[in-house]
Amino acid sequence: MPVSLSFSWLRVAAAGALFAFGPSNAVEAQVEELSLTITTGSENGTYTRFAREIAEMLPDVRFNIVPSEGSVQNLKRLIGYEGHEDQQYYQLALVQADVLDQLRERAKGNEVLEAVVERIKVVMPLYGEEIHVFAPRELRLDNISDLRSPEIQSINAGGEQSGTNLTARWLFEKLGRAEETAKFENFSAAKELPQLGLSYDVLFDVSGAPSSLGASIEPGRGVTLLEITDYGSLLESKESPYRRALLTPDHYPWLDRNVRTLAVTALLVTFDYDEQNPYCGLIADLTRAVRDGLEDRQNPISGSHPKWREVDLVGAGNREDAYKCSARVLNGR
Repeated sequence: MPVSLSFSWLRVAAAGALFAFGPSNAVEAQVEELSLTITTGSENGTYTRFAREIAEMLPDVRFNIVPSEGSVQNLKRLIGYEGHEDQQYYQLALVQADVLDQLRERAKGNEVLEAVVERIKVVMPLYGEEIHVFAPRELRLDNISDLRSPEIQSINAGGEQSGTNLTARWLFEKLGRAEETAKFENFSAAKELPQLGLSYDVLFDVSGAPSSLGASIEPGRGVTLLEITDYGSLLESKESPYRRALLTPDHYPWLDRNVRTLAVTALLVTFDYDEQNPYCGLIADLTRAVRDGLEDRQNPISGSHPKWREVDLVGAGNREDAYKCSARVLNGR
């Protein structure tokens, strides 16, 4: 499946006026109730927990937290593609940075699509979601470069519209190895690994460590993780969606060594509401609450999600794609 097909929905949706007016139609009604609606991920996943903890930091604003299938659905919701259907508009979304980058690249050359995508702005970068590549230990694989082996017939790249699927394919494309994705297949996401080594040889999963999938593996299961050490030019840009990461036995007791990999930055994004729009003030208040409460969240005894310790807001307001109403707060204005 070519990566571009994953965003075919964008061309369909852009044909209507929904993009231009959808997110604005519901502004007055929802702001009167001081509500923000955020689309996250699985009900028990890190995105949803982060959303709950952000909501706790802004108690005077009512948060609607809506689980989703992941980054692709969240982008659809944010720009109004699903708004008319489910009568819900979303002011905030959590997405993988590389999925947003892909969306921007696929929109190039089409003025309508570029105008739509340009209105997705970053409130703040959050934590890294590690790229896990699971394989049976008996295959004696160490690195994703070993996936070239003819012994590897099938690679589970995750659900077709999942962030994991887009990351896996985009990673190989950016490394100049797009032809290897011919082995990639789309399976529904699993909460454990019953088919690893049976229905497929290798499984990709992009999740903040420790992930629920990794945590489900019992010692002695015969599973290992492959390293990603060929970064190419992926880390050259200051705003690269990727960062270096390390998976360790502290994350997964069954792991017998440290595994070098990459992590995808999770972003909190919004629609580009203008400065007269009441949502500008609400999202600025949210940004201020996170900024001022970050030190407490990062305290190990706070009980907050440990991924808060990776959040670094230094320079976040200077991103080219920063949302103006958040950037002023992050830059101390």
